[in-house]
Amino acid sequence: MAAPGLYLSTVVAAELRAGTTNRSDLRKLDKTVLRPYYKRGRVINPSAAAWEALGKTLAWLVKNEGITIRTTPRSFIFDILIAYSCRELGAILISGNDRDLQRIRRVFSFESTPPYPELS
Repeated sequence: MAAPGLYLSTVVAAELRAGTTNRSDLRKLDKTVLRPYYKRGRVINPSAAAWEALGKTLAWLVKNEGITIRTTPRSFIFDILIAYSCRELGAILISGNDRDLQRIRRVFSFESTPPYPELS
């Protein structure tokens, strides 16, 4: 069940589906993770502004940090979309990928926090 105030990005949903190839695991993912968010209308899509920010952010990183688009991991590109979507909503991005988030913050600001620790 989705907790109050939590949203799921369609980008994250796509990444989760892409990483789940077993039918049983896919059904479990759909039932326990994805469906509760969709059912409650707590799914967000990157806006046109987020896509524009993606292009501008990558252009800035190419110019100022010398990244090569061709070799930039897709996950980093997706993180830009997610971070900008959170910025637009005034939401806090929950992610353990601080290194990439710090790199994105060199171009635009947004709030983030690490995930809650796993319970034993």
